[in-house]
Amino acid sequence: MLGAALAVSPAQAAPRPVPEAVMLQPADLGGAQPGPVEPDLIHPLLPQPCADAPVPQPIAQRSLAADYDPRHRVYENVGRYRPGGAQAYLAALKDQLARCRAGGDDTGFRGIAEDTAGPNTVLFIRQYDEGDRWAAYLVAAVGRYVVVVLVTDPVVGAGDYTIVNDFGRAAIDRVRAN
Repeated sequence: MLGAALAVSPAQAAPRPVPEAVMLQPADLGGAQPGPVEPDLIHPLLPQPCADAPVPQPIAQRSLAADYDPRHRVYENVGRYRPGGAQAYLAALKDQLARCRAGGDDTGFRGIAEDTAGPNTVLFIRQYDEGDRWAAYLVAAVGRYVVVVLVTDPVVGAGDYTIVNDFGRAAIDRVRAN
């Protein structure tokens, strides 16, 4: 009877980590080797444009970063949600992009387009340095996962939409395949 009292219920068990197989691989990144994200990254890997409005949180997530070429750094964050949570996050993100967007020379987020890399995707930028620089994001809800791909350009400060769309599609394909 003592063994039964020590058993952990599925609700109490720690969530499984996000599998390595769903993350971008060197073959997806033009040979670049993914590694850890630097601790002082100024861009959120789970964007929340309205600071005062929470967004649904994943039960597990994993992040990586890679230097794509001399000018671009690629970040990926994949979060697994409870059923319906990924779509709820994407809906909250779209709402927040419309309500709390940057304008003029402000720092903040600005929506660019929806469904650029397939259904349930949103392309946007995060302006910073008083609006003079920006990073490009593509976010997708894929089943129980939210995939966030971020591209920065530390040299000139202009994230590339084409690169983020390409890596976003590759990240979406990885999640769908696994």
